[in-house]
Amino acid sequence: MITVGTVYMSIPDAPVKEIMKDMMEMSRGVQHPVRGLFLRYYLSGQARDSLPTGEDEGPQGNVRDSVSFVLTNFVEMNKLWVRLQHQGHSRERDQRTKERQELQLLVGSNLVRLSQLVDLDSYKNVILQPLLEQVVQCRDVLAQEYLLEVITQVFPDEFHLHTLDQFLSAMARLNPHVNVKGIIIGLMDRLSAYAQRESEVQSPEQRQKIEEESVIALMEKLKVNKEQGREEQEKPSENGTETEANGEPPAPTTESTQTSEDTTAQNDSATSSQQQSKPNGDAPRNRGIPENVKLFEIFHEQVMHIAGMQRLPIQDITALLVSLVNLALNIYPERLDYIDQVFAYATQETQRFQNSADLHNQGTQSAVLDLLMAPVKAYWSLFTALALPNFVPLFSAQTYPTRRAVAGEVARTLLRNETRIRTSEQLDGVLSILAVLIKEGQLQQGPPGMRRGGETDETVEEQGWIARIVHLIRGKDNATQFELLKKARVALAEGNERTKHTTPALLTQSLKLARNFKRREHLSSDDYATQSSQLYKFMHTSLSSLYTRVNTPGVPDLVLRLFVSCGQVAAQCENEDIAYEYFAQAFTVYEESISDSRSQFQAICIIAGALSNCGERFGRENYDTLITKAALHGSKLLKKPDQCRAVYLASHLWWGVEKAEREEGQGKEPYRDGKRVLECLQRALRVADACMDTAVSVELFVEILNRYVYYFDQENDAVTTKYLNGLVELIHSNLATGAGEGVAGLDNPKRHFERTLAYIESRGYEGVEIKAK
Repeated sequence: MITVGTVYMSIPDAPVKEIMKDMMEMSRGVQHPVRGLFLRYYLSGQARDSLPTGEDEGPQGNVRDSVSFVLTNFVEMNKLWVRLQHQGHSRERDQRTKERQELQLLVGSNLVRLSQLVDLDSYKNVILQPLLEQVVQCRDVLAQEYLLEVITQVFPDEFHLHTLDQFLSAMARLNPHVNVKGIIIGLMDRLSAYAQRESEVQSPEQRQKIEEESVIALMEKLKVNKEQGREEQEKPSENGTETEANGEPPAPTTESTQTSEDTTAQNDSATSSQQQSKPNGDAPRNRGIPENVKLFEIFHEQVMHIAGMQRLPIQDITALLVSLVNLALNIYPERLDYIDQVFAYATQETQRFQNSADLHNQGTQSAVLDLLMAPVKAYWSLFTALALPNFVPLFSAQTYPTRRAVAGEVARTLLRNETRIRTSEQLDGVLSILAVLIKEGQLQQGPPGMRRGGETDETVEEQGWIARIVHLIRGKDNATQFELLKKARVALAEGNERTKHTTPALLTQSLKLARNFKRREHLSSDDYATQSSQLYKFMHTSLSSLYTRVNTPGVPDLVLRLFVSCGQVAAQCENEDIAYEYFAQAFTVYEESISDSRSQFQAICIIAGALSNCGERFGRENYDTLITKAALHGSKLLKKPDQCRAVYLASHLWWGVEKAEREEGQGKEPYRDGKRVLECLQRALRVADACMDTAVSVELFVEILNRYVYYFDQENDAVTTKYLNGLVELIHSNLATGAGEGVAGLDNPKRHFERTLAYIESRGYEGVEIKAK
């Protein structure tokens, strides 16, 4: 009969209204839950394409008749579906619940069809109330959860915006065992996504301006609230007596009420730039949400009600708060007070459940992590999130893994956006978050004699992030920058052995600041001598702390290099005494802590290279003391080849190079002592001759010959043709002797020697013999 009836409905001028009524009445004859559900589903599917959609009153029916038909069919199908749970034995209840879940799509299909027939007015005035009444009256947990979820999903977002009160009031009458949390979260997430789609794309400059205005408004509000609290504390004692006697707090004063209204007005004015009016006279909208629909207030009240009445576990509370904060960020990003309200409640609940195991399970911690990360990811500037008064307290109340994850994301956000840290407040906020990476999770010292294990790769990577963040510290002026660096050093020092990763970045920033101080030396407003002295003491203290507190391999080499770098910059900035102290400290580190022969050779090369570059900045006495010390240490190296190379490289310390400024008639003459150069070369020859390996000895002879040629080119009077001819003859002799004895490994030294001879021949030196005698 349904098949015949639906075919009849498709015929022009058919009495569709009566046909629908007849088929509905006939379907009542099947009351078996499963058969009745499938019969009515078949009726709905067959009649779907033939339902009237016009507005005419007549036997052909209209859209209202279609709505009534679908709605009635839905009500009857829901009754059958609910009745199914009471079939059979109680032992089969779980099986029947599973069957009902498999059949729920049959009931939901009516709501899908209904959403295609109605507009906003019909939904609001005709459809929603019967739907909600049916949901509430069925008192079945599965049915109520599923049907409310379907209503949330199938009807447009615009419908929900205008019917929130009806929808939420019906939820208050549901079965107490219904998972209201899931329904509320679904609705909030859907409206958040709608607002995000409807929002206008803003430029970074616009977002930055709005966020700055929002932070200022929030700070003003907090200041006003703080002043109000101070005024209440200073009230006469009789007010306090009256309060105690009545057992109720005094009513708020007119002044405080007015202040609150003024603050609200300020916040409202901050949103005016984002509101847009519809040309047809509809209410102004903010990100697609009508201005008269206070979504955050509505859902905030609902969340508080649910959490209080249903005694939700902390996992459900945090899940609700995540959706609520996303709603606030997507619709009211300029209202920082909304987001802070959520964070304040989350902090309160976290403290309340601090001794509960539920707080530490994976679901809760994941939700808390999402909650903390929401403003970090949403705002253009990280400092907008850090300006929230309850952000850091909520962060601090979490477990170590959660705090570490948040701190890692904060670090990556700073680096990804290259966010400059310009004020003390901004640095305090960043350090309060990054403290978990700086000092927590360190390996504990084991028993005496047991070596501590190394840090994990993940920890080393995190320390690298912190070191890069140090380079983002950019104070508005030199004095501010110095204060920021001092504050950063105090925080980083808590990392103990981890300072080996962060101190180089701190020193690099300090060296940049030292050059900036030098550039402003001529300005009378800056006390250059005092500022630079304090800065160099700051750097010296940082390096000394690293050297004495961290005993891991590689630290002495690092400290020596940093001392040398500081000495170079101090010399370039014409602070000779300070530079001398830094180089002296580098020698101290070398003598005390560097024992590996290879590291010793590299250290001598580093010190010698730095001294040769800044020799003209030193007085003769200080410079001579330092370079003599470098040459002496080079001559005492363990391995003969290293000793030889260190000595001939040290010869450059007594033969300064002409700098560009000297060629322009500025600067001091380079320090040169040809005799000392020759002494170094002769000593290097003796050391090379003492090598037992002929191939190594010949290679060193060739390298020394190259130095002789260099100084001969530089017109060093002490280096004459006699020394060049003698060394050339010595190399020829050693090569011949080695070839006769079948010494291996002479090919490379021989080719090197031949290239050197070719160069000497090309220069055409008078009196130099390059052929073997």
